[in-house]
Amino acid sequence: MFNAVLAQVARAGSGGGNWSGLALTLILVVIALGLLMGFARRYKRCPSNKILVIYGKTGSGVARCIHGGAAFVWPLIQAYEFLSLEPFVVPIDLKSALSFENIRVTVPTTVTAAISTERGVMENAAIRLLGLNDQQIRDQAQDIILGQMRAVIATMRIEEINQDRQAFLSKVNESVSGELEKIGLHLVNVNIRDIEDDSGYIVALGRRAAAEAINQANVDVAEQEKKGQIGVATRQRDQRVAVAAASAEAEIGEAEADRNRRARSAQLNTEAVEAESAANAQKAEYLANQRVAEEQARNRSESAARDADGAIRVAQEMAQKKAEEARAEREKARLEAEVVVPANAERERVLIAADAAREQAVRIAQGEAEATLAKMKAEGQGVKAILDGKAAGYQALVEACATAQQAASLLLIEKLQEIAEIQAQAIQDLPIEKVVVWDGGSEQGGLAGLGRRLMGTLPPMHELARQIGLELPDYLGKTAGCSSTSAPDAQAAKTPSESDVG
Repeated sequence: MFNAVLAQVARAGSGGGNWSGLALTLILVVIALGLLMGFARRYKRCPSNKILVIYGKTGSGVARCIHGGAAFVWPLIQAYEFLSLEPFVVPIDLKSALSFENIRVTVPTTVTAAISTERGVMENAAIRLLGLNDQQIRDQAQDIILGQMRAVIATMRIEEINQDRQAFLSKVNESVSGELEKIGLHLVNVNIRDIEDDSGYIVALGRRAAAEAINQANVDVAEQEKKGQIGVATRQRDQRVAVAAASAEAEIGEAEADRNRRARSAQLNTEAVEAESAANAQKAEYLANQRVAEEQARNRSESAARDADGAIRVAQEMAQKKAEEARAEREKARLEAEVVVPANAERERVLIAADAAREQAVRIAQGEAEATLAKMKAEGQGVKAILDGKAAGYQALVEACATAQQAASLLLIEKLQEIAEIQAQAIQDLPIEKVVVWDGGSEQGGLAGLGRRLMGTLPPMHELARQIGLELPDYLGKTAGCSSTSAPDAQAAKTPSESDVG
């Protein structure tokens, strides 16, 4: 490419200079070099101890994880970061974890973990751990491990945790691994430094085991001493038997020698008897000493066995005492959790319910008082509106009439129907002997000819007003005041009609 560029420059100089073409060529070369360098910079290689996480518009989920390879990271639409695969140590200072027997246990542990390279788990690490520093990742792992170890200890007894460490580690690995994989971590190792309990139960188990071992050792020592003493007694017995046999052979030789000397037979016989008596006495002494040694060895072994048995019983009594104290503490804790705590919770619940009921009653009373006040205000406004309407209506009526007396007459006429109903209710239970009908409801009667028959309607109005204690205005005329004079007036008005009711 550079040779072609130089050739182009030479041709441009020899031909008089096509500088525009040369400048375009240089620009294209610079652009090509820039693209090549940008491509080289965006092509990322992933070391073996790291994970390359490409995020953005990847086309394969939220992120693409690469371990031990390389990939091109598109500018603008993609970005990348590295996750370290170096293992890290998480110190777990687990204190006061409740076991299956409700005994609090302290288990200081060291856990080694690292980001996993397994497919699926590696994507979890990219989702949940990308951008976090080592301390933040360690804190998340520590919280998860603490919770899972407490859950595992709650399912096991103290003796199982103390005796079968491998089973305890297996349960911890199984429980913790599944939870760490959810955030992209892989459990490398779990190291339990020690197991302690606040009540001293594990220490008591250790003391009991030590006492049993010491007692067994004492028993073994006594057994070996007994075997040694028995062996010594056996050897001494064999020695005595050999000595007695040699003595007997000597006696036999002496007897044979004395037999040849018949002259001294009596003396030889006497010596032989004495030698035999001495041998028998010595033999009896050896046998007695042997029995005494055997008896002493047997007494020592029995005494050692009794001492060992006593020590074992003392150790068992001490372990039983510790166990009883632990059960008493556990029963006390159980009563505290089942009786005292629910009672306090119930008391708090009753107090809260009483306060709520009191507040509800106060709010209800306030609401009812406000509703009553609003209702009374509304009723007062309604009455006021009715009275204002009536006042306005009466004022318009007075203004429409010529005089105030005419307006009062019209109001009285408007109330006649109501007055008649009241009058009818008043006399409905009275015995009536006679009813006078002033209008029979014919075609010539009624209100159809009100203008023509006004004078005929006045007598009934006066009669009705007189019955209810009212006095009609003067412009409506006056009646004679008695029933005898009312009859001719009624006939003059052409509305006579009588009906007797007996």
